[in-house]
Amino acid sequence: MDNIVKSEPLHLQAYNIIKSSILEGDFQPGERLVESKLASKFGVSRGPIREAIRMLTQDGLLLQDEGFVQVFQPTAQDIIDIFQCRQGLEAIAVRLAAQFISADEQKQLLEYIHQTKEAYIQNKVKELGLLDQKFHDLIIEGSRNKQLLQLMEVIKSKIIYIRNNIIPSEDIYYIPDHHERIYQAILERDEEKAEREIITHIQKGLESILKVISYDDNERKTQF
Repeated sequence: MDNIVKSEPLHLQAYNIIKSSILEGDFQPGERLVESKLASKFGVSRGPIREAIRMLTQDGLLLQDEGFVQVFQPTAQDIIDIFQCRQGLEAIAVRLAAQFISADEQKQLLEYIHQTKEAYIQNKVKELGLLDQKFHDLIIEGSRNKQLLQLMEVIKSKIIYIRNNIIPSEDIYYIPDHHERIYQAILERDEEKAEREIITHIQKGLESILKVISYDDNERKTQF
């Protein structure tokens, strides 16, 4: 976890550090965060930490309940809701990207595909997840829709959080093939095909996660 320095607003530094720690899994889903302990750890007063917690609560990564602050612990329905929003927004994004994405961006998408295939062959799971996110980010940027970019930011954080904390490495085998199909549709400027392919891709991700949650629930029931 990084340390806070004095060169920029303390609450923004605290926000970025705590957010990064949540997304990377340094804090566990459902873990309670104590304002005074965080302030002591970072060597700042409780004010910047309190503001950072408020911002992260607005992002939906922290929850406040009866005076306690906890890391977001998504239920199956939460995940379905998030992926429904993602699916709708990225369907719009990829249709727009099929119209407006530049030749340089198309080349970068292809480069991400090559890197993704290599990461998969070498079983570099974390790198594969990062490349998947970069691929989707570039499509969203290629939409040229500023409002869409803003709307995707909150969804993006939760997707990264879910991937890093829930989805298992063995359920990402489909990513390189799906990305290639999406890329081909964009290259052909085929909006309908691009939308179809990205919806299939996101739906597969959701199914993989829900399968894991169901398995974990059955494991807990067996133990009891």
